[in-house]
Formats: sequence, structure tokens, C-alpha cells
Amino acid sequence: MKRNYSPFKGPFLDSYSIGFRLYQTGEINWRHRTIAGVSWNGEEQEAFFFNPDGLVLPLKPNPWELPELIRINAVRREFSSIHGTGHFAMKEGRRAELKSLGLTDWVTYWLVDQSAGYANDPAVWQRITEQDLAEEKTASERLHRELKLTSDLSGYVNECLAQQRELLAVKHRRRCVEDSKILAWLKGETPQPLFTSTQEAA
Repeated sequence: MKRNYSPFKGPFLDSYSIGFRLYQTGEINWRHRTIAGVSWNGEEQEAFFFNPDGLVLPLKPNPWELPELIRINAVRREFSSIHGTGHFAMKEGRRAELKSLGLTDWVTYWLVDQSAGYANDPAVWQRITEQDLAEEKTASERLHRELKLTSDLSGYVNECLAQQRELLAVKHRRRCVEDSKILAWLKGETPQPLFTSTQEAA
């Protein structure tokens, strides 16, 4: 017997709190945390969400809200299709069995135009950095005027820009490391142990 309610709000539940989300135009998007599409069985209310690399994400669908998200965001669809690989993908035995039946109940939807790229890409991050630094330059020049600082304007602005550039670089490195860990996890790769021996842990 199917439930007639959902125990959570929103079109999907990110039960690991990784931060998976749809591509956000005009915002910073990270490749392995972006929901690129979903394979959906509307009859059984089962779904497999996947990222731009086709790796399945560990998300639970809300069958009462997911159809609306699909209706608003789908850019293309493929009937009788289940997309996605990796640790959280549909198991091969079940997929083969469903293929023999024709996969009639399944439709794969690709969601949201992703033409702006991802912050993992150095060229995209360069554009993001340049835009941020342009805004920082304007803000620091305004602040220098408003506070009526006696220091040299160009020196003050250059110092602010250098600090902001370093903050952005640190943030980017940290996020890239985190995203690569998410990628390995989605693939089902076992991370190296934190300590290689009990002596290191001591």
C-alpha cells in the first residue's frame, strides 16, 4: 500500500545534507553537487537523480512535488529510459530485468540549461573571480570616499583586492577538494583511511 503523504517538504530529500541542488543561473555551481536530471517512474513513484557526469545522487523523491519540478525545469526527455551510473545507481541485475520488459514506466528528464558551466572549470572560476573583484573594487572605492580615509586610494583599493583574491582562492581550493571527495563517493570509491596505522592515531 502506497503512502498518501510525504514526510518532508520539497521535490526531493537530500538525506546526507551534501547540498545537491538544481543548476542556479547567475550563481556559483559545483559540478558534482548539481542535479542535471532525473529518471522517474511515475507509477511506482521511484526516481534516480543524476549529476552532469551521469552519476546517480542519493536523493529521495517527493512524488507529490517532483512532477511540478520536472514540468517547470525539463529541457528534454527520453521515454523508456533509466540514466545514471555509480554507487547509488540502479543495480545491474534489476536494470537488465527491466530492460527485458521495455522500461515502459520510466522517463528520463534533463533539467535546466547548464551552458554557464561549473566553478570546477578554471575558465569559469576565472570569470567568477573577475566579476567578484570588479564588485570589490567598486565597493572599496565607495568605502574609501564614505569614510573619508586619508590613505592613498589606489593603495587602499589594491590591498582590498589582494585580500579578496586570496579569500576567493582559498574558498575555491577548499570547494574543489570537497567536490572531488563527493565525486569519489558517488563512484563508490573507498577513501584512504585517515590513519594508516594505529601509531599515527596515537
